[in-house]
Amino acid sequence: MLVLVAFVLSSGDGYSLYSASADGLRRIHEALGVLVFGIVALRLIWRLIGGAPVKQPMRRWMTLTAQLVHFALYALLIAIPTTAVLGTWLEGIPVTLPGFDIAPQITKARGLGHVIMGIHTTLGYSILWVACAHTAAALFHYFYLRDDVLQSMFPGA
Repeated sequence: MLVLVAFVLSSGDGYSLYSASADGLRRIHEALGVLVFGIVALRLIWRLIGGAPVKQPMRRWMTLTAQLVHFALYALLIAIPTTAVLGTWLEGIPVTLPGFDIAPQITKARGLGHVIMGIHTTLGYSILWVACAHTAAALFHYFYLRDDVLQSMFPGA
């Protein structure tokens, strides 16, 4: 849900978010990105400590597809904020968070920054599609196959 809210807040062309009138939205967008990145880091640590959830019996192609989707989601959840920070700094713009800014930590290269911000935008659209596919698969398991795959996704399952 945080990713969806961040996506909605960033609607419009890539540079309208950097206008003075959009300062508040940008700060919320970037704060949500940092929050998502932190949650993903904690989730990966939790997974390393607690192990993977109990595998549910599925056809081999479903298991492989689920593994691919999980990998894609984690990769996107790491790549999206990484490209945002890198692209922003390369364009010479600070990362703005509520209450403070983080000045660029690398040398300005506007052309490369623009390319990376384009990649960031593409990744943002991609994660929505992958998340929708993941949600549809979970609902398919719950309502059509009537197995315990959806329930296994909840904490403590």
